[in-house]
Amino acid sequence: GQPQQQPQQQPQPQQQPPPQQRQPAASSAQPAARPAHNPAWSEQVNPENGHTYYWNNSTCESTYTRPADYNPPTTASNGTGSTAAQGSKGPPGANLFVVRKMRRGEYDTFGDEDLRREFGRYGTVLRAGMMVDSETGWSKGYGFVSFSNAADADAALAAVHGSWMDGREMKVEKTHKDGQ
Repeated sequence: GQPQQQPQQQPQPQQQPPPQQRQPAASSAQPAARPAHNPAWSEQVNPENGHTYYWNNSTCESTYTRPADYNPPTTASNGTGSTAAQGSKGPPGANLFVVRKMRRGEYDTFGDEDLRREFGRYGTVLRAGMMVDSETGWSKGYGFVSFSNAADADAALAAVHGSWMDGREMKVEKTHKDGQ
């Protein structure tokens, strides 16, 4: 018989890992492979197609690819209240996308606390946030409200959608991840 030839191994180009940032000793609980969380990034849902994207409120950049420095803490154990202000999503069916209808060039000062106060009438609000333009500080006219249960969200949806709140018509729908 013929001697069998071994297939020749092509040398693989060695990929250089990204340079590691030195982490302070206090954050040694976080794996060194992940850069520190950049709080300017937030996770959003495109209301037109339901896809998750990431928004940077400092640079106004948006991307469908998760940024390397988007690493939010998984628990609110830092005690500063910064993650508590953002709140957390509710169970399936309990998360609402809220739009305050505005014409181009109109400004709105309706903020997170207004949203929490108005929607709090329908149940326990876990999260209430209006998206804000980082340069002007003005509301972008849309935000998210999460309730502790779907029944409260359904009550708010039925009561608020199409109604007027603080001088603006309101459009409310379930977030796309929760179905419509």
